[in-house]
Amino acid sequence: MISRTFITEYLKLFFPNYDERYLDLLEIISDFTDPYIEASNMAIIALDQNKRIVMVNQLAATLFNTSETALLEQEVGQALPVCPLSKVTLDNYAALPKEFSMGEKTVHAERTPIIHDEKTIAVVSFLYEHSDTDTTDQRSIETQKHMQFLNEIIENSYDGIYITDSSGKTILVNKAYERIFGVPRSQLIGEYMKNLVTKGILSTSITQDVVEKKEVITRTQTNANNKEVFITGNPIFDEEGNVHHVITNVRDITELISLNKKLQAEIDRADLYQSQLMKESSDENIVCNSQEFSSILNIARKISRMDSTVLILGETGVGKEIVAQYIHKHSMRDDKPYIKINCGAIPQNLLESELFGYVPGAFTGASAKGKSGMFELADTGTLFLDEIGELPINLQSALLRVLQDHEVTRVGGQKSKKVDVRIVAATNQNLEEMIEEGTFRSDLYYRLNVVSINIPPLRERKDDIPKLAEKTLENLNQKYGVHKVMSPHFIRHLLRGDWPGNVRELRNFIEKQFVLSDETILDAPVTSSFAAKQTPSIEEENSSSPSIETPLPTYAQARETMERDLIKRAMKQGGSTYKAAALLDMSQPTFFRKYKEHFPDGIE
Repeated sequence: MISRTFITEYLKLFFPNYDERYLDLLEIISDFTDPYIEASNMAIIALDQNKRIVMVNQLAATLFNTSETALLEQEVGQALPVCPLSKVTLDNYAALPKEFSMGEKTVHAERTPIIHDEKTIAVVSFLYEHSDTDTTDQRSIETQKHMQFLNEIIENSYDGIYITDSSGKTILVNKAYERIFGVPRSQLIGEYMKNLVTKGILSTSITQDVVEKKEVITRTQTNANNKEVFITGNPIFDEEGNVHHVITNVRDITELISLNKKLQAEIDRADLYQSQLMKESSDENIVCNSQEFSSILNIARKISRMDSTVLILGETGVGKEIVAQYIHKHSMRDDKPYIKINCGAIPQNLLESELFGYVPGAFTGASAKGKSGMFELADTGTLFLDEIGELPINLQSALLRVLQDHEVTRVGGQKSKKVDVRIVAATNQNLEEMIEEGTFRSDLYYRLNVVSINIPPLRERKDDIPKLAEKTLENLNQKYGVHKVMSPHFIRHLLRGDWPGNVRELRNFIEKQFVLSDETILDAPVTSSFAAKQTPSIEEENSSSPSIETPLPTYAQARETMERDLIKRAMKQGGSTYKAAALLDMSQPTFFRKYKEHFPDGIE
């Protein structure tokens, strides 16, 4: 066994701030070292600077006819007065003879120092009893076995090992070094490192620096085999403190560096996406001219300072995601991840693994490395759950557990992981009606609805329409490198619309007029497929000017318009793709495909 006091003192050399937090590390070291000490075929005793026994195994206790506990932590002169170990000091550990007698026993001894920062902190002695019947041949056989075992360890090491003497002469090279440097050991053994570098066989050497400085030296370099390597030279000292050998360890880190570069590229790409996403919701890009939407932003700004869960309600296209981004941008988490997931756009059988992630082999087709879910990706940041009303009932309970416990468990996993995520959810559905229908859990609703924001439709805040139109046209001009403007007549035309699709429909209509118009001034709509329901003005009702006949749409246009209207009405009435498909007597996959064709961003 090994003294816990000695382990503690040794740990303090490496961890100056050592305290009770390192107790687990102490136990791990003890559990790791004790079996090896006991498994040795030699008696082992170690002394510290106070000549106190800090390490002893059962063979040593048996050799001196006592027990391990009777020796451990004792001063060697008192515990073993007849043993030459009492004469050993850290400065003179050679005082222990290589062979001595103890009564009828003849003991053979080896000793080696434990050195830290060029200072001897303990001496380990290896003892074994032998009789006159022991022969040199028997000892030679044992030595050969030990040497063969040591050679197998070196030869099968994944890292390259290169050993030289103090003059830089190559003594040993393993096959891993040959693989990493692409040089056969036949060109290296017996050669001096200086000559190998001069001939260009090796690109550099740290052996001489290790000998001169008498310390461990580490470097990274690209070798002649075009591999990134991590090189560490370790000095081996003799009893007089001189370096007599240098062991150089070489690790190929080419793949590690390549993976790190790929990871950094992904991080940079994610940062770019995040910055672009947040730029869209920056104050200068949010168009607000109505009192109604100004009040919404004022509430959002207040909410953003806290971590309360937010539920954003409103019709399709009113700007729920813009408000969600606005909350994140003005929160204390603005420099943390902002992750969005559309609960209605991902098939139900994949949604759970997207939200919570999965462990390797969780299901057929799962990645062998597993995958992080959206909650893990959004850790310390904000997770925006769009179309929360589309979340299947079986996943609602799992989401509720995450919200309550702040822990997430991957699909197929057993261990949970703590996550710190601020939840912002949004829906265009009436969740209270869904609760009555049994398609949405009431406990999840109350957990999400800590603070709610109800965004009014565009028809109730028409003061925003002129600015929204101007901003849309400005973006189109910048995108296509042209300069078109809107006439007052065109603006009045927009103000008379009902806009059931709200801001999204308004922007799509303006882009359609922009693309189809050959003029630089957008005046009257180029096509009559004005999606918004028009309310004629008093001037138009009293106008005596002849009416313009509306041109007929093509069959394809009419069919597309009808299909889009049916899909939209079914979704509003059914509330989910499954119910909507049943209303139209269609299969859910077919309905879902058409739904995504007509409404790629979803119906809010």
